[in-house]
Amino acid sequence: MIIQFITAVVVFYLVIRLAQKYKRREINSKEAFLWGMLWFSVFFFVLYPKFADSVASKIGLKTAMGIDLVVYIAVTLAFYLIFRISVHMERVERDITKITRHIALKEDDKK
Repeated sequence: MIIQFITAVVVFYLVIRLAQKYKRREINSKEAFLWGMLWFSVFFFVLYPKFADSVASKIGLKTAMGIDLVVYIAVTLAFYLIFRISVHMERVERDITKITRHIALKEDDKK
């Protein structure tokens, strides 16, 4: 019971932070919606763990424990986000290289 309360408080805090980031335009509406759905799902599964158990058994998890389903989803989401971040970093590095080359060539032309 105490873990549900702590998790609910943390999720509430994260939703407030999400709203602040959206309001300051640090994230777009698509990102805000996706993160909001994620935190709503966490909150829902924390409040109704039996529902997670039933979903887990319906999709074929042997233990039929809802927490297993939540962990599998969390690990999958973490790997996906790591992938997205690495792709984004590659793109940023490529853009920085292009800008640096462009500036270097402009300075070379001035000489």
